[in-house]
Amino acid sequence: MEKSVLSSLLRINRHHRRALRNALAPYRYVGIMHLIVLYIRRRPGASQEEITNFYALDKTSVARDARRLEELGHIERKIVPENRRQYQLFLTDRGREMLQVIDDAFDRFQQALTAHISPEDWDMLTLLLQRVEQNVCSAALPDSVPAVRAAPG
Repeated sequence: MEKSVLSSLLRINRHHRRALRNALAPYRYVGIMHLIVLYIRRRPGASQEEITNFYALDKTSVARDARRLEELGHIERKIVPENRRQYQLFLTDRGREMLQVIDDAFDRFQQALTAHISPEDWDMLTLLLQRVEQNVCSAALPDSVPAVRAAPG
């Protein structure tokens, strides 16, 4: 049973990613750019590291897509005075305008996702998935596979 639930979640995620990619491509949004914008909406001045940790992403992807967003004029990156290697991220007016496009894409997918499911069933599913997420987050799972080192000599 676990495999079928996980398979379903993975397929839903792939459909979600495809729907977002198609909706955001005309705006030159790729990768995780939309996640960065959404996070900054909730936490203006957030660091790239916060975003990396929240979404369990790699630092390189967040840094690359933050630079792209800055080039598009959707975010502003300010160096943190206490740590000159870290940036605080803020939405620009153009970035705030883009939020409506992102929200609309999410809403369309959410409508398709919840079609023919009662509010009570949806609430139960949400609760169960939150428990599953807590299980995964609290488990001692390795973040990555350790690198294999060559034997000395």
